[in-house]
Amino acid sequence: MIETSIAISVNRKSDIEIIQQKIIEKSLQFPVYICEYENSYQINFTSDYEEWELDTAILNCFPDYEYTTDLERGRKEIRIQISRYQSELCTDGWGRPLESPLDETKYLIKKSVNKLENFNPKIKVLFEDKEQYYYVNIVDGINKATDEKGFLLLDNFKNKIEDNTAEILKDRLYKSQLEAFHSGYNKLSELVEGDFRLHLENKKKKIREIEKLPRKIIRDFIKACNSFDEVGMFKNLDKELVYEKRLNWRTILQTDGIAEFKEYLNSSEQSLCSKNFKIRSSWTFNLPRVSIGVKYFPVSTDIEKQPFQKYGQIGFTLEDNRIIAIVDES
Repeated sequence: MIETSIAISVNRKSDIEIIQQKIIEKSLQFPVYICEYENSYQINFTSDYEEWELDTAILNCFPDYEYTTDLERGRKEIRIQISRYQSELCTDGWGRPLESPLDETKYLIKKSVNKLENFNPKIKVLFEDKEQYYYVNIVDGINKATDEKGFLLLDNFKNKIEDNTAEILKDRLYKSQLEAFHSGYNKLSELVEGDFRLHLENKKKKIREIEKLPRKIIRDFIKACNSFDEVGMFKNLDKELVYEKRLNWRTILQTDGIAEFKEYLNSSEQSLCSKNFKIRSSWTFNLPRVSIGVKYFPVSTDIEKQPFQKYGQIGFTLEDNRIIAIVDES
């Protein structure tokens, strides 16, 4: 798999909300790290895709700016800097090493003068649209063997530590707070990846719980259709039900209200209860609308000819756990 490390430096702090929103709109299925410094933000994430569309989305927010890879064009400021890097160990879809791993940086106008900056020990990480916070806790330290003074990391990245109750991380003595901060930031990835996996698992559980009752209502309705069980069919139908039969996306029949729908089912024109539907795995949820894929064998009068299996879609709209509309494209 090809992984691309993407780093975005936002050198105007007022721009961070714009950039963050563009990242959220991409619905990245990876954790996105956001570090706040005194005068800038640093955004980092790793993707299995280069995410070129993100560059365009950012650029569209600044119509008076353009990207450049040449710093010698006389610009006075770099407003945003975007870097992409692919390891030489990456392989393509066939397991072969990449001929030219990506390693490039582009700039949105002029870069500011590099200087040692203060930083915020709180790191914001985006889990999709959810903001999660981590902390790099740093304390003064001393090497008792040499009396060398420096800084140490605390072994707690989940909470902001105001006292010395947390254990010292046994790695090394850092010469500066900024060096300790960068090291602590690099140590976060394993913790964040675990939290992100848990976030996705909890999200799936919530989705399953939300979808559980609509799935049962629809399955019960299809089962009742297949057995022409009127009691089962009407159990969860709203009295104002609207039923549409469509062919090639055009409505060829519509009933309004439960009485008209019942009349249709008892007519020779009805086809909903004569197909012995099998529900496919292609459920599409956009509540209150749910669409299912179905397959069936058409009824044939030719006993010597095996009918071909057909496929279709049936859409449901639910309200208060009752079906208020059905669009039949089977």
